[in-house]
Amino acid sequence: MPYFKIETNQPLDDSGAKKLSKAASSFLSGLLGKPERVIMVSVYHGTEMMFNESPLPAAYIEIKSIGLKPEKCPEFSKAVCGFIETALQVPPERVYIDFTDIDGKMFGWNKQTF
Repeated sequence: MPYFKIETNQPLDDSGAKKLSKAASSFLSGLLGKPERVIMVSVYHGTEMMFNESPLPAAYIEIKSIGLKPEKCPEFSKAVCGFIETALQVPPERVYIDFTDIDGKMFGWNKQTF
């Protein structure tokens, strides 16, 4: 049940947003080793953002997953920043990432919890 939220001030057209969503789903599947069929991606683009007193390209990322290990987050951070830099031309120093390990008992899907 991994969730990948990408929020950026970079403008995208509908085609670009769909392309980014698909690429992000595939990327996160490979990163976490989970099947793409269980990954959800949200893309919010063209959002008004100010970071370090500047409206230059920036992104806020959320990655939530059951079983996300804190010791893997430095490695994941490097990979996610690389993905965002390539996909959106947002430099790593203008990306915040919120990693959350979710307790399966507190996450619902298909009328049940994990």
